[in-house]
Amino acid sequence: IFNLYLYIADKAVPCSGETLKVIVRNLDADFKEQRIRLWNPQEIYQLMILKNAVEARPDTASAVISELTLSTNGMTACVFTMPDGEIHIAFKGTGTGEWIDNGEGLSGITDENTYIDYDGKGSITAYKIVQDDYATDQQVEALNWFRRIASENRWDKNRRIIVSGHSKGGNKAQFITIHSDIVSMCFSFNGQGFSPEALESFRRTYADEYDTRRSRIYSFASENDFVNILGEYLVPENQIYYFESALRSHPIEFMLRPDSSFRGQCEQGWFSRYA
Repeated sequence: IFNLYLYIADKAVPCSGETLKVIVRNLDADFKEQRIRLWNPQEIYQLMILKNAVEARPDTASAVISELTLSTNGMTACVFTMPDGEIHIAFKGTGTGEWIDNGEGLSGITDENTYIDYDGKGSITAYKIVQDDYATDQQVEALNWFRRIASENRWDKNRRIIVSGHSKGGNKAQFITIHSDIVSMCFSFNGQGFSPEALESFRRTYADEYDTRRSRIYSFASENDFVNILGEYLVPENQIYYFESALRSHPIEFMLRPDSSFRGQCEQGWFSRYA
């Protein structure tokens, strides 16, 4: 639901501290004011699912937003805190300026990347420049953003932290999970994999911890999605699940029924296998 929200978040940008119920109410007010002029049919369907979700799930409706980063060209992400203190971080799919980054992530192209460490107040304490780690600019940007937010909020292993994302956002969520020891679980919705060189880099870097970290990652994919099959899987094979899709396509909302529940679990479809 948080991942779905990111696709219409820019329609009515919330204030920090607002609940999802209030956010959806404001989105609905914007829709009623703008109607067809600024809302396309796909966005209207997304809003309908969100409205049904907050009605059906009081805990989700009460989740409070504390961070929202919006970009048309790069990273869009949000942070929600559930009533029980559970943290959800969600990443949107590919922004306009991220398509080349997708190609680099699957190609095994080497690069130089700067990883940032933060103190408990979110201030930078160290830069670490890494050569030939097969990571992309946008993957590292997402990780550094996560590290800053985590340090500002003093999150640690005692907090239940769930990272997720759709499409490229799912790839970013996986990247964060393999590089962080405080993530509890990761859900990649139709998110692509990595180059073989990147996976080998993860294995070298984390050695005995590699399998433990990747065991926190789950893939939920539409039965005939053509993105989650790209690259090599970081997700363990027994944690890849397929779901029926209304239009057999990539957008996250088509994995959901109008009432906001998942469609039926199924086997991987013929088109996805062919791709």
